[in-house]
Amino acid sequence: MFQRGNKRHIDNAVIRYSLSAVLDGLDSERANSMTPIAIERFDLGTIRGTPFGFTDAAALSNGDMVFSAVAEDTEDAFHDGPCVGAGIGIIDDRGRLLSFDRIEGAHKVEGIHARLQGEVLELLLVTDADSREVPATLFSACISR
Repeated sequence: MFQRGNKRHIDNAVIRYSLSAVLDGLDSERANSMTPIAIERFDLGTIRGTPFGFTDAAALSNGDMVFSAVAEDTEDAFHDGPCVGAGIGIIDDRGRLLSFDRIEGAHKVEGIHARLQGEVLELLLVTDADSREVPATLFSACISR
């Protein structure tokens, strides 16, 4: 599970549970009593005083995770604010931040799909302008590893 930080609570975290506990919790009323097996916190930095917070993630076949993050000028996770920056990062299967690269422009990327093709990471990114009048944008990108 990815915990998204914001200006008031800047903790970005990956919270890990055992698969058997999650599956058992889905099949019973004991889901509230699940205990994480690991919590990894990540500082993704700031842009113009606004911290980056996770927005989405995708698992890769090698166990790594690719994530999107935005710097959204808001005090909480429920109210939208202006997007001042975005980035894409990779966390390895041991929970280490391998990279975090900012995206040119202030596109509020809130959806990510990733596929590893040899040494190339193929990405699809979806934006959210927080307005019914502005359609979402689909971007594609590749990262050589």
